[in-house]
Amino acid sequence: MEPATTTMSSRGQVVIPGEVRKRLRLEPGTPFIVIARGDTVVLHRLKEPPWKEFDELTKQAQKQGHYLDLTMVALRKSINKMRYGR
Repeated sequence: MEPATTTMSSRGQVVIPGEVRKRLRLEPGTPFIVIARGDTVVLHRLKEPPWKEFDELTKQAQKQGHYLDLTMVALRKSINKMRYGR
């Protein structure tokens, strides 16, 4: 595949050339993480983790919370302390 060029608009928008979108099967609304490396901008497509993996992580978190005897009230207090310093 030959390199393609594009330009940035005054609003910071960059068009990914159609040939690249088609090859990578990019659809409107595809999320990306943007990484700056020196003078290079890297777009990395974010993929949704498999739901099975998410379910397993949720189960592990529940087990740890139960093991530590965390209640929802205690958990909310901890989150607020981290977010707001109180």
